[in-house]
Amino acid sequence: MQPAKLGKMTVAAIAKVAVAGKQSCVDRLRAIDLYLLGVVMNEQYDAIAATLPHSMEIPNLENEPSLEYAVQYIENIDFSLIFNKLCSGDPLLCRRWSPIEAEIGIQYYKNFLYINKKYLHKHPVLPPLLEVDEIWHHHILDTRSYMKDCQNIFGYYFHHYPYFGARGNDDKKNLGKAFELVQELYKEEFGYYMTQLWEA
Repeated sequence: MQPAKLGKMTVAAIAKVAVAGKQSCVDRLRAIDLYLLGVVMNEQYDAIAATLPHSMEIPNLENEPSLEYAVQYIENIDFSLIFNKLCSGDPLLCRRWSPIEAEIGIQYYKNFLYINKKYLHKHPVLPPLLEVDEIWHHHILDTRSYMKDCQNIFGYYFHHYPYFGARGNDDKKNLGKAFELVQELYKEEFGYYMTQLWEA
């Protein structure tokens, strides 16, 4: 997992550094763009979050695992059984994954866990890509492993609310907007956007 290019600085701090002239002209413009994007996305996100009956976060934990510990833990999770199941042609699966699809999808899922660990306090609902969602379902079904992994990453059970986007047209639009935020966070952390692995 690659560390965030901008380190642990907040968006506001990045903008202050840029304006103070401590970065190149291109970096200053990038920082200001990021800051403005953050302001717009946060306003939209707050409005969307108000429509949801759930949050994936359980705040104010005394012994929450650190981000550094969680990153190392996520990297070391063994998803080989999920990989084998996805590629096996199991008749209970909606489709058979190719090995490359499964490999990329599992890395997307690991990155998704990281993004939720890092940003969940600020954005308590960060929806996954469709393919990531299926891998998440398989992880949850391995109940003992999922509970252990959640404790080591988040310090609590990381809940999945499957109805976001299914409660009418406005809810579907809100899901799309919330996923736009996920994509921007993903791009900032990993340098690229997630792309669909399955053909329509």
